[in-house]
Amino acid sequence: MRGVIFRGLEELVVEAIGMQAWDELLEAHAPEGRVYVSPTSYPDAELFALAQGVADKLNKPLTDVLAIFGQSLFGFLAEKHKGISSKFASFEELVLSIDSVIHMEVKKLYDEPNLPSIAAIVKDDKTIVLEYCSNRKLCFCAEGLLYGAAQFYSRKLKIEHPQCMHSGAKHCVLILHLD
Repeated sequence: MRGVIFRGLEELVVEAIGMQAWDELLEAHAPEGRVYVSPTSYPDAELFALAQGVADKLNKPLTDVLAIFGQSLFGFLAEKHKGISSKFASFEELVLSIDSVIHMEVKKLYDEPNLPSIAAIVKDDKTIVLEYCSNRKLCFCAEGLLYGAAQFYSRKLKIEHPQCMHSGAKHCVLILHLD
């Protein structure tokens, strides 16, 4: 997992519960002296441990924390990579371009990123169906990213998640209902 993702989690934690809480999480769940640098890769296990630590501190399910993190992460990444986020005039355009444009841009920025596979199908002017597949199974974070994108584009969004890798499916299905 790239350091930029850890930096996004750090920003969320510091804003929500303070720098001391982030320091405590690092002490408990990261190698001694770890500093996350945006372009560097770190073990996925560290992110999962930190996220679980946040869930424990907040007494919330990990799935909820990952969704909150995803929503916050969208704004963090949009701010860091304005050139990418400015390419899209609408939420729908962004969603339909996740694999073909956004992930291609990420591959230009970072060596060997481990990105999910996301296929988008427009059902009608208010419904998009996404198929999400990733070894990391961060579908709840993906939901949060989508809510963050909807907020960025001032859209109301409701997501159904009728099929999930956490329940044994080969991929997740996310049905996006727009206002």
